[in-house]
Amino acid sequence: MPGPSTVAHVWCRALADGAAAPGSVPAADDVEWALSHAERVRRERLRRAQDRVLFTAAWGLVRHALSEVEPRVAPDEWHFLRAGLGRPEVQHPSWARSLRFNLSHTEGVVACVVTRDARCGVDVERMGRPLALHRLTRSVLSAGEQREFDLAPPGRRQELFYRYWTLKEAYLKAIGTGMRFPMSACEFEVGTRSPSLRSLAAGPGHLQYAFRQWPVRGSGFLALAVQAGGVHARAPDVTVRVHATGIGDDRSCPALF
Repeated sequence: MPGPSTVAHVWCRALADGAAAPGSVPAADDVEWALSHAERVRRERLRRAQDRVLFTAAWGLVRHALSEVEPRVAPDEWHFLRAGLGRPEVQHPSWARSLRFNLSHTEGVVACVVTRDARCGVDVERMGRPLALHRLTRSVLSAGEQREFDLAPPGRRQELFYRYWTLKEAYLKAIGTGMRFPMSACEFEVGTRSPSLRSLAAGPGHLQYAFRQWPVRGSGFLALAVQAGGVHARAPDVTVRVHATGIGDDRSCPALF
């Protein structure tokens, strides 16, 4: 279980960043050496070259991120297993199994979060691709979110949708249900403050999560969900430490509408 003050370490990197800054996670070309044989085999099964580059960057980021949090383990020494619903977890070294992590990637961007003992989820999305919002909102948004979406200026609706979408993806990844739990069953409050979970159909046990959200350079959003505190805590206590380029510091996302 997470302690009274949970620390979440977050990385987000654009693949076009070029050379890594001091202290940041290296780019895709610099992390291939850390991948395991099984990861290389999985990568080579991907048909598109850009997907193979993204895979290398994402798993290289995970390995370097874990080693920044636990420096006694080199990036190529981590071994992983697939838990329920295929969620990757640390298997070796056994004494580091308290580390929890989650990764996300989209076109040209990779992101990762690492915690100790606390469930966590991260999602990053770019807004470049066209979406049929009128169809997607029915399966993604709650009734309250749909009302807010309909009231938003047309030019801001896509941004608002992506804010909801990334928060829900991060949350479902953190609680470990995947898409078995419908997105429309949870409702978020977004605005000038840190996002918060307004209502949930799964019971009070899932309410003790803290959320953060940032705009991603190049038009997009990154959302973070981290378990913190017990069910009787008044407010989740989480410290977020941003380690790499691509997003801002630990501030709430500015108002979009």
